[in-house]
Amino acid sequence: MTTIEVPHYDELSVKNIFPTLKNDPIFTSYFPDKFPKGKGPPRDYMFNILNTLYPDYLAEVMNHANEQRMTSAGDDMKKESIEMS
Repeated sequence: MTTIEVPHYDELSVKNIFPTLKNDPIFTSYFPDKFPKGKGPPRDYMFNILNTLYPDYLAEVMNHANEQRMTSAGDDMKKESIEMS
């Protein structure tokens, strides 16, 4: 298994990613059938399993999240800047 560092973005949270993969029998075979209410798998473990099984998918999701962050961050910085003359 290859370890990977995934940014702590809301769109890359267990809460958002795990539901999209919970019907994949290969992916879910690495997890218990049930989790405590309001809990999911450990973040690092889930992303390491995802990276091992579907590295292209994880790379695509991370690239998309980074592009969204960089685009909106640039726009927000412009709104907060002050021009002086």
